[in-house]
Amino acid sequence: MNKSQTPALATTSESTNKEDIDSQPVNDGTKVDTVSVTKEGACPHLGDPSDLTIEFKKVIYGNSKNDANDDKPLCDLCHSEPAAYLNMHHDNYIEACLSCLSKEDAAENDDNRYPVQLELETGDLYCFKCGDVGHPRKLTEEKDGEKVKTITEYINASESEDDLDKRRKAEHQLYVQELRREDMSLKFYLVEKQWGRTWMLFRTREGSPLPTKITNQKLARANGTLDPNIRLPMDKYRPSPETHGDIVSEKLWGYLSKAYGVQGRAYSEDDIIAPEYARLRVYVDDFKKSIYLYP
Repeated sequence: MNKSQTPALATTSESTNKEDIDSQPVNDGTKVDTVSVTKEGACPHLGDPSDLTIEFKKVIYGNSKNDANDDKPLCDLCHSEPAAYLNMHHDNYIEACLSCLSKEDAAENDDNRYPVQLELETGDLYCFKCGDVGHPRKLTEEKDGEKVKTITEYINASESEDDLDKRRKAEHQLYVQELRREDMSLKFYLVEKQWGRTWMLFRTREGSPLPTKITNQKLARANGTLDPNIRLPMDKYRPSPETHGDIVSEKLWGYLSKAYGVQGRAYSEDDIIAPEYARLRVYVDDFKKSIYLYP
């Protein structure tokens, strides 16, 4: 890739190329600053969440607390019961109800039912493997170590002047992780170009305001369905100024939709199955294949 090329997600004014992406340090969810002291009988599932992971959970938890009662999220697994817990896995932003998390038939490595969850009502940590079925055990400093207090106090702390800058830096790292992501088996979502540009400005320019809720109105027809005539990027690492939207993985979408909220409908690959969307299907397929053009 030559130096003039910039990722589609970056929009035309962001000057990141693939070589720059590969050289940027990214906290992948394993390095931590929290105190790690293992006590006898302590929960073995909490691990050592990274500062980046904790920052993302704080943002989503804060957004959930700020939601009006009629905007409270439903469980991402059953889509019927109110969500009660936020997944603490470093790469998962699922909010789920007690019933779904308590099911005994969950696969051993099902990240959607990660053992450690943050209760949305209280901001306390619970482990579903350390407790009985339907009765997760609350993690405490006394039994599970000082890192429980460190995590919960930070997540529950009132907003400070530094919080916005921490969020800005954390979300830029998340963006870099997205550019590095090469798992094309994931589902991909569409984000309106103008909203993506606003998010880019927030991440890269100190003093820029937070974006408002994600709106995809310019991607939709009058009846709310996806417009088959929109243009999408066909290359993950090339600029695409004449497009109507960006393509993002379900991992990035999971965070953005929880952190900012979505006004109206979300559009994904599930919406481009009908024959009238054959052209959009080509866009998305070429976008996925483009990672193999830059060894």
